[in-house]
Amino acid sequence: MADNVLNIGLVSFLIADSELQDDESTRRDKVMAQGGRGGGGVFPRQKVFEHSFFFCRLREKRYKIEGFYEETINMYLPDTFKRFFRISRETFEILLQHLIPLMGTRTHPGGRPEVPTEKKILMTLRYMASQETTLELSHRFDVSESTFLRARSEVIDIINNHLLVKFRKWPENGELPDIAQTIDDLGRYNFPNVVGAVDGCHIPIEAPNRNPQSYYNRKKFHSIILQGVCRENRMFININVGWPGRVHDAKVLRNSQLWGFGFRKCRNGQFHLLGDAAYPIRRWLLTPYRDTGHLSRKEMAYNRALSSKRQVIERAFALLKGRFRRLKYINVRSIIQICRIITCACVLHNICILHHDGMEDFLSDDVDEVDAGDGGIRQIIENDAEGVMKRLVITNQLRN
Repeated sequence: MADNVLNIGLVSFLIADSELQDDESTRRDKVMAQGGRGGGGVFPRQKVFEHSFFFCRLREKRYKIEGFYEETINMYLPDTFKRFFRISRETFEILLQHLIPLMGTRTHPGGRPEVPTEKKILMTLRYMASQETTLELSHRFDVSESTFLRARSEVIDIINNHLLVKFRKWPENGELPDIAQTIDDLGRYNFPNVVGAVDGCHIPIEAPNRNPQSYYNRKKFHSIILQGVCRENRMFININVGWPGRVHDAKVLRNSQLWGFGFRKCRNGQFHLLGDAAYPIRRWLLTPYRDTGHLSRKEMAYNRALSSKRQVIERAFALLKGRFRRLKYINVRSIIQICRIITCACVLHNICILHHDGMEDFLSDDVDEVDAGDGGIRQIIENDAEGVMKRLVITNQLRN
């Protein structure tokens, strides 16, 4: 068991000749201490010591939960397992199949028994699913904090290095018409040729040591921005993680890969994404009209239809944060590690969506208020003329 150390200092005492008249054994009990450069012993007689300092180590037991991984988890009913780890047993088994071949084993003999791969993954899933501290999690799984942190880093790094490219893919050109038709059929409003929506989401973090003011956003907390693009089923097909919370959404977009390949990925502007008013209009990215109080009926109908279809990205963020509650506040100092945690959550989110592992039944009490985006923030990038013309054509075509 680890030790809690309580430091007790600033002990002043005075030993006078009159106080040293007891027998030898009593005198030794009173003045025995660890001191001096010679390694300790008994203080010399008739010597006065003032403002001497010493420290006591008081041992306090740390109670770990024995058998939680070996016994308790195996007894969980399916719903209990899913509530605790935020994924179903079936999805967990699929995740195991992907991760076990990628996770190495100890090559040198000796030392403590190696933590089983399954246990490492479960520890990481519980970390992602909760706001428990590393100390609480290490106690729960009967490992040291350092062992837990190594296991967490190993699993997260493998997911990001190997599964990210496999489970976060932009749809093929042949899939785009079907996606657009599915989105058009959702809800009561029509909006043609939409293959996804883009938005930014603030992930609350602990104030970093370097440039903390850069991460302090307009909502009055420190955050990292997750820019996400999702398709009709709320799977993320593109993400950008790492910009400080103070940065405008349009600037994040302008400096992301999406800005460079958006036109091509949307079949040269034949299809498009939907964004809020903070983003500039492009042939591949349509945004609402700014409401200055003078919108026409057709323009208002266009805004309603766009808002209805764009809700898919808001629901995707809500599901992501509701499932992986670590994203409600990441108390890690390293910005790089924070970005890895967020990226890992997006990959796990996509794996769950792909295997129809829903969380709707468990989100009502867990989901924060949906990030409303930067609709009230001024636009900082000029609109594209072809995008403006495309929006006008769609406005006149809508039958809503």
